[in-house]
Amino acid sequence: MNKADLTTALSNEAGIPKVRAAAYINIVFGTIHDALVRGEKVTISDFGTFKVQQRNGFVGHNPKNGAKMAVPSVKIPGFRAGKGLKEALND
Repeated sequence: MNKADLTTALSNEAGIPKVRAAAYINIVFGTIHDALVRGEKVTISDFGTFKVQQRNGFVGHNPKNGAKMAVPSVKIPGFRAGKGLKEALND
C-alpha cells in the first residue's frame, strides 16, 4: 500500500473527497515528521511508536581503493510495533 492507496482507503472509509483525505494524511505525516525532527517520540496506541535512534560512527573501507575512512554517526528514524499491531499480525 502506498500513499495514494491510503488516500483512497481513507476517502472511502470516511466518505470524504480524495483531496480532503490527502490533506489529512499530509497533516498527520507532517506532524509526525516535525516531532521526529525535534527529537520527540510519537506513540500511537495499539499501533506503535516512532522515535529517533542514533547509529554510532565506525571506521569503514572505501570500496574503490580499500582505504580506511571514518563513517560518522547519524540519526535514523525507528519504529516499534505496538501490542495491538503485533497481536493482529499473529492472529
